[in-house]
Amino acid sequence: MEKFVQKILDKFHEMSAEQKKRFAIICTIVFAVLLTLSVLLSMPRSGRQAATDEPVRLNIVSPIPAEELFLPDEPDYLPGVILERSQRSVWTDQDAAEYWQDPLRFGEEQWREMIEEAIDKFLESIP
Repeated sequence: MEKFVQKILDKFHEMSAEQKKRFAIICTIVFAVLLTLSVLLSMPRSGRQAATDEPVRLNIVSPIPAEELFLPDEPDYLPGVILERSQRSVWTDQDAAEYWQDPLRFGEEQWREMIEEAIDKFLESIP
């Protein structure tokens, strides 16, 4: 075997630069053809037929149901919430009354007094 390899190396050293270039190109082409053939032959036959006959269909199932990802089609899916309203440039008291809740109506005055005391104490402590 060593004699055979030595003969090939001697022939390679005797070649001119142009012949070495051609030899390298031919070896590259042969290697590429052999690699392509080995890949094509190693593919399963059923896979090659499926690729040529009809496209592969994937059945992807989402772990989350579509009902939980998207809002329902009905516009009244949340009771008591107005999703949108027409924009007005001027509001009357009657217009605002529908959307306004007086914070002092249910006894929130004590909270206001506590907050005002805390603010006053804080501002007085500043030098």
